[in-house]
Amino acid sequence: MAIDVGRIEQVLINLIHNAIKFTPSGGKLYLRAWREKNTVYVCLKDTGIGIPEDEQSRLFERFYKSDKARRSEGTGLGLAIAQNIVRLHGGNISVTSSPGEGSEFTFSLPMKRKKAAKRARKHELRGLV
Repeated sequence: MAIDVGRIEQVLINLIHNAIKFTPSGGKLYLRAWREKNTVYVCLKDTGIGIPEDEQSRLFERFYKSDKARRSEGTGLGLAIAQNIVRLHGGNISVTSSPGEGSEFTFSLPMKRKKAAKRARKHELRGLV
């Protein structure tokens, strides 16, 4: 199974869009990628409004919008789509955040595609993309 560059691009677009949307003017975004052994990591950190800890576990649910996000446009599907794409590629995605300090979203993709393909079969896009 090869990486679908267009789908990974969609993950980045969704994460960057949210970071811009929830970072006040003058805030900053940091994007970095690195490789450790057979895994590639991508991390997007912002200096935005942050997400309360009790909401972080639900962020990747379809149609879920945090309290502050409910006031904005959007369907609540972006992070669910990102998670499904990353899982389809055999990877993981996570968030750490503190209100008022910003958020950090990190996803990983395995470089050994045989193992990734086996894990990916357990997940499917379920019509989200």
